[in-house]
Order: sequence, then C-alpha cells, then structure tokens
Amino acid sequence: MSIKSREPSTSLLWAFALGSVISTYILIVIGGYVTTSSSGAACGSAAGADSWPLCNGSLFPSLSNSAQVIEYTHRVFNIVVGLFVLGTAILAWTRYKREKNVVTFSTAGFIGLIAQVLLGMVTVTSDLNPIVSDAHLSLATAVFALLIVNAVMVWNLRARIVSYDR
Repeated sequence: MSIKSREPSTSLLWAFALGSVISTYILIVIGGYVTTSSSGAACGSAAGADSWPLCNGSLFPSLSNSAQVIEYTHRVFNIVVGLFVLGTAILAWTRYKREKNVVTFSTAGFIGLIAQVLLGMVTVTSDLNPIVSDAHLSLATAVFALLIVNAVMVWNLRARIVSYDR
C-alpha cells in the first residue's frame, strides 16, 4: 500500500508522531555530543537557577564559549521535541479518543518527556553525577522507544482507516 493511498485525516497525527521520533533521536545524538565533548557543565553545575534553566546566570550562553553553545543547543532542542510530543498527545486526546493505544502511548511519551526534562535538570544541578547521567540516558532511550511504538500504532491506524474505506 502506498503512502499516497492513506487517509489524509490522519496525516497531521502521523506528522507529529514521526516528528516526535525523529526529533527525539536528534536530541539523543546532541546529548551524546554534549557528553563526549565534556560540555555538560558548561552552563554551570551547581543547584540553583544559575545553572538550569539559565546558562551561568544568563538567559543565553556566551557565543564565544563553544561548550556553552553545545550544552545550550541540547536544552533548546528540547523545545522542538516538546512541541512534537505535546502536539501528538493533544491530537490523540482530542481527535482519536477511541484509539486507546494511541492515546495511552502518546500520553506516556508526554509524561516521559516531562520526567526526562526534570531528570536533565537534576543531571546538571548534581554536577553530572554519573548515576544520574546514566539514568538520564536510560530514560531518554525509554521515551524514544515509547515514541517509536506510538508512531507504529499511528501508522497502523492510518492503514486500518484506509482498508475500512475500500
């Protein structure tokens, strides 16, 4: 079955679900670069607002400090992921209420992302404690898996709607 034959009314949900997967993968790659470039503490690492959500007390990093730019890029790209994940959840809650699996996994992805952001904050404010950093990566992987499963269910939903229409 070709993509062109799929029901257009599910296209927005598919776009958000796929965007969630792709943007989360990119965010994980950026997070890996933050770790391997030793940029994780570039915006500060003490408890308090100066190190998270701010970057050394500023809203924006110093562009002359590449480590700060790398760390801050990871934080800012979270907004992209958040928009896709929240958009998927809102569409599932409002337009696809009867699709329990899509609603469940969209909601789980959203809740997982919130937990991930909070754990990212703890990672920074705990001076990159290795246990917390490992938990941050583990949760990122779990959220990524949830989003992949959700995208597959949305894809299957699209295929089911088309087959019913024939």
